[in-house]
Amino acid sequence: RNEDPDTAEVGRVGVGGLSLATVGDVETALAGVALGCVPLWAQAGADARPLAALVLAAAGRAGVPAEALKGGIVADPVAAWLIDGDLPVPRGELWAGTADWTRWASRHAPGLRTVGVDSSLWADAGATAVQELAFALATTVGALRGLEAEGVPVSLAVSHLRVRLGVGTSFFTEIAKFRAFRLLWSRVVHAFGCTEAAGDLALHARTAAWSHSTLDPHVNLLRATTSAGAAVIGGCDGLHIAPFDETEGGAQAFSQRLARNLHTLLADEFLFTATADAAGGSWYLEALTDDLARQAWALFQETERRGGMIAALASGWPQACVETAADEKAKAVALRRIGLVGVNVYPNLREPPRERKGPAPAWAAERAAGVRTARREAPALLCGFDAALRAAREGATLGQLAGALSRHSGRHDPVHRLIVRRGAEGFERLRAMAETYRAREGRRPGVLLLRLGTAAQSKARADFSAGFFAAGGFEAVASDPVADDAAAVQLAMATTAPVVVLCSSDEVYAQRLPAVAGPLKQARPELIVILAGLPTDPSVVARYRAAGVDDFIHLRANAEAVLGSLLTRLGLHL
Repeated sequence: RNEDPDTAEVGRVGVGGLSLATVGDVETALAGVALGCVPLWAQAGADARPLAALVLAAAGRAGVPAEALKGGIVADPVAAWLIDGDLPVPRGELWAGTADWTRWASRHAPGLRTVGVDSSLWADAGATAVQELAFALATTVGALRGLEAEGVPVSLAVSHLRVRLGVGTSFFTEIAKFRAFRLLWSRVVHAFGCTEAAGDLALHARTAAWSHSTLDPHVNLLRATTSAGAAVIGGCDGLHIAPFDETEGGAQAFSQRLARNLHTLLADEFLFTATADAAGGSWYLEALTDDLARQAWALFQETERRGGMIAALASGWPQACVETAADEKAKAVALRRIGLVGVNVYPNLREPPRERKGPAPAWAAERAAGVRTARREAPALLCGFDAALRAAREGATLGQLAGALSRHSGRHDPVHRLIVRRGAEGFERLRAMAETYRAREGRRPGVLLLRLGTAAQSKARADFSAGFFAAGGFEAVASDPVADDAAAVQLAMATTAPVVVLCSSDEVYAQRLPAVAGPLKQARPELIVILAGLPTDPSVVARYRAAGVDDFIHLRANAEAVLGSLLTRLGLHL
């Protein structure tokens, strides 16, 4: 995200990526980079021309001609529309700027891709693999049609296209997803009558943020390795591995180095790139690829019946589909059916709290002042990329170029925004509430696991309960097995923990629970008494509640809801 500090809030400069506003900024960012040898890739928003003009002007100052550049400076107006919620131009002119940039690049910078379709946004919003494939394909088709309407032949547009998919941690599904997209892509280019261009597609992968967490963030390294390996085996042409601490608001030099090293490991030590199609011939992967492709094609056809991707987005239908899928995935995380190590399973309570990082306000203010000093007189309305490049060479800033290239003021065509989500967010909030409790009380919210009966009768449910409560930041302490009811009540009476969990077998509960829970609640009504397990007979559940049990935890319990309710009862709110 590239913002001009004179037209954006100072505190937001660089919040979504590298902040570039002048040719000097680009020179600083690319200092020491051999532009003629190293491919350069940039996501440039709805209109790539302002950023492309700055980059080409900087390359010219370094003595690198445009025809020597490799990589891409891609415009993705659909992604910008979904992120921002509106457009800088009317929807009917969505692809006009991209068409101008594509025509110029085809003549003067043939090594640069100009058209981007970033469907990793759908993955980050919680889409299924089928939804991401279908909407990526529908967006690509919409881009080809839009560029063709602006005078760019499909064969030319295809050669300048880059599609980016998100890649999650479901290893085999992600491998099949990338392979399925190429199958679907072949059908699309055949329908457009340019089958020979099928191989021109640049398929990029980005590790999805949905499965990453700020809790125990080094586990993100394992998730990223799994995701990256799946993308490479699936046949991606390019790969971005997110640093493990990116979810904290800004990656550090160490995490960036580890992310770069993962590329080297995959290519040079694991030799994932030594085989053209490592997954080819595997019955399971071939069948999974075919299944994903068929389901995605059906959803793509439904999108086409709704008028194509642009019309569908305007109606909000794809966003609603993905929000439904995201809600289902979030529920599965809350129920711990989807396990996130370090979050809802195997949480690390010894991990110290980590502060979110972000751009420093002092730096942002200094950065804004520097841009205002460097700027020249604002150029008049620019017609085409050649004029934008001349203005950039004369010192125009990114904001000036964007304003001069646009024939319209204000924002246009509001749309339902795509909400980026992460599966761990609910448990991250619980852990933050628990940290608030610790700051207030000097200790974590405690849980006494009261083991009734023998070790064999109580250990399994005590272990389950310890992991269940740890996911919410509770520190659980298990008692030794207690055979006597009175001793069990005395042990619970002496605890400083606000929660007591009764742990044993169903048979022991039937015999001993009223004699333990009843006296305990009478003596200390403020205690929260929970039973580990859930009887199948509703009448038994009612009897246990009448005896003093406040709630039940079990494999089917919504851990996020139960833990959140307990923290709220302890006076915590977020």
